[in-house]
Amino acid sequence: MLNVTVLATGSTGNCYTLTNGETTIMIDCGLPFKKLHRLANFPLPTVIFVTHEHGDHAKAVKDYLKRGVDVYMTNGTRRALTLGKHHRFHCISPNLCTAKIGGIKIEAFMTLHDAEESCGFIIEDDDDRVLYLTDAGEIPQLEGVFTKLLIEANHSEADIKERMEQGTLDIEQCRRIMGNHLSVEQVLDFLSKTDLTKIKEIWLIHLSNRHGNGEYFKLLIEAMTGKAVYVAKNKE
Repeated sequence: MLNVTVLATGSTGNCYTLTNGETTIMIDCGLPFKKLHRLANFPLPTVIFVTHEHGDHAKAVKDYLKRGVDVYMTNGTRRALTLGKHHRFHCISPNLCTAKIGGIKIEAFMTLHDAEESCGFIIEDDDDRVLYLTDAGEIPQLEGVFTKLLIEANHSEADIKERMEQGTLDIEQCRRIMGNHLSVEQVLDFLSKTDLTKIKEIWLIHLSNRHGNGEYFKLLIEAMTGKAVYVAKNKE
């Protein structure tokens, strides 16, 4: 079984761990190392997988490498972070690469974002198959049945459009938000077309402080799915 822990979520920093009790996969490390190390109660993760180069997802990469933690990311993300050669760095190719670490299998897939070569992950063991999808303008075609979802619900598209019509949001800013981050409407559409029979948990991650209403989004998704829905919050 893969247990999910949210260490940080949102535009100020993102970091999540999944563990089977022996192996701990950290996904993204977008806060300073010392803070993440404290939030994780001080053990180092087994490995880290990074979605893309933006600071709120990759800030602590170099510090974890220095401390002997293996880090996986696409070659485009590595270039964008100006990481040189390092024996702890592992290049992954979206839609091609599958890594297996301590009985946990991790697959990468391409995502649409204003980054060099961003990706999402599917993390799987004998009991769970977990989808991690954030910082994406659209939801790609994904096959198979999931047991847990960590999925971005950054904003409400209806709210963004209303604010744009009212002139309270810049048009270019609106386009960037909607082109690079998933809305709750997109999540609802995805869920309506997805086999949810084995779903145990749905985690709403990377909510916008200005444009996301976590409790309202939670109610919408609970009403549609009848599943346990959690709004990810920063660990203090």
